[in-house]
Amino acid sequence: MEVAALIFSAVALAISVIMTRRQLALARHNNSLPVLIDLFREHRTARLFEARQFIHNGLQKYDVSRGYAGLPERQRELVRDLACYYDNLGALVLHEVVDVELIAGYLGGSVVAAWKKVRPLVEAERQMRARHTDPRR
Repeated sequence: MEVAALIFSAVALAISVIMTRRQLALARHNNSLPVLIDLFREHRTARLFEARQFIHNGLQKYDVSRGYAGLPERQRELVRDLACYYDNLGALVLHEVVDVELIAGYLGGSVVAAWKKVRPLVEAERQMRARHTDPRR
């Protein structure tokens, strides 16, 4: 009888742990939903749409080996805004504020495609920042 009670207690404890973990996951998703809705809404704004269009169709016309300095001011701001947006999303995923599957399901391919285009510019900018301590960079 004591063995049966012990087994029953162990099963009840395991079920409690599983249910608690499930409730925590659901609570985390519920808390991140308003954040995701705002982020996805921002991704659909005219400004970030223009930034994505420029990165895919216009960036190759400029000397990205000069970093942001190789771009006119308007285009520099567009690239910076989209890069910062994606960087912020990455930080939220890294710190588990939002679930990576939700972000990847909505933006996955577009983020990867944009990174392929922007990467040479970002790497050139990183090299320049490593050599210069100009706070405006």
